[in-house]
Amino acid sequence: MRAFVALFIAAALCVVAAGCSGGSGGGGGDDKTLNILTWETYDDPAWLDQFTEDTGIKVNAVNVGSPAKVKANPDQFDVALVTSGWFDNYASAGLLEPIDSSKVTNAPNPGFDWKSVASSGGKQYGVLYNWGDQPLAWLDGSIPNSPELAKYLDAQGRPNDWNILWDPAFTGKVSVFDDPTSVMPMIPLALGFTDPYHLSPDQFQQMQDKLNALRPQIKRLTSGFNDQATQFTNGEATIGYLNIISEVPMLEKSGKKLDVNHQVKQGVPAWSDNYSITKGGAKKADSVYKFINYTMEVPWQARFIAATGNSGSLSLQQAQSPDAVKSGLTPDLLNASLIPATAGGEEFFKGLKFFQSVEDLSKRIDVWNQFRLGMAT
Repeated sequence: MRAFVALFIAAALCVVAAGCSGGSGGGGGDDKTLNILTWETYDDPAWLDQFTEDTGIKVNAVNVGSPAKVKANPDQFDVALVTSGWFDNYASAGLLEPIDSSKVTNAPNPGFDWKSVASSGGKQYGVLYNWGDQPLAWLDGSIPNSPELAKYLDAQGRPNDWNILWDPAFTGKVSVFDDPTSVMPMIPLALGFTDPYHLSPDQFQQMQDKLNALRPQIKRLTSGFNDQATQFTNGEATIGYLNIISEVPMLEKSGKKLDVNHQVKQGVPAWSDNYSITKGGAKKADSVYKFINYTMEVPWQARFIAATGNSGSLSLQQAQSPDAVKSGLTPDLLNASLIPATAGGEEFFKGLKFFQSVEDLSKRIDVWNQFRLGMAT
């Protein structure tokens, strides 16, 4: 889905850069109205209304989960939430304005170098809003106690090897979502490749073969996190590659426990979503940075993390502060996010493989499409 949506973002921003609707670019008109391209659950209307009340700046938010809306309004975006791995594409096409760090007064502080994956050509093009990983997940009690599976487990008996997804014990019971840019990095990691984003021709062929070998394990590809959560809830799948950590509390509400390993021994693909400013949005810089800084404050971020289970941009200390608790981020809700794991510092973050531009995106998408077609036969 991220690959699909990213192409629509690129198309939308291309039109913005070209100056549609009279050449105004971005949202056009006055600088007291911002138009943002965002992800579902990131910008609750009530939160945006409060921002407008406090600043006098109106924000129109369009979720990228609805490509039809993007196509219908291609010239109206001042700010876009861009996922790591896409900055080279967008920056090289001249679609984004470099970030002026001096104007980011509430800089994110999640515990890792988020700027490096929001940059291109030595320039920063994004400001972190949210981050997460794509961990190995399984239903509690679903791992058979057998000698054959012991090679995939850690000392506590937890799955700790991506290759468990290929084991015959889980034929037809593996959950994977339909997104090449998010799923395919896991395949090289399972093969033991340290860099899942830049493969040699021989490694690429091995990746394709390994991906195709996963077909018998998957009954169907899920279409998003809600669909994947449903697949786990009804027992259609018992183990899989998790779309987003917020599925864990979703299953809890259904009386199911989903166990997760964020530190699989070969590494875990990870992502960050970052505010980026279009060329048109740069004309409204004061309002844009006011919005970015407002949404980096503890009350906004705490509310976002509490409502969605995401990791946001707060440090662990900020997330445990009285202001965060007052805004609804209780200890239980905090523990449902990845933020407590950041206490592990480098030991935790060194295993995360944040999305990067890949050696050949179109070829990867072609391989994925062939994989999908094979699933249907």
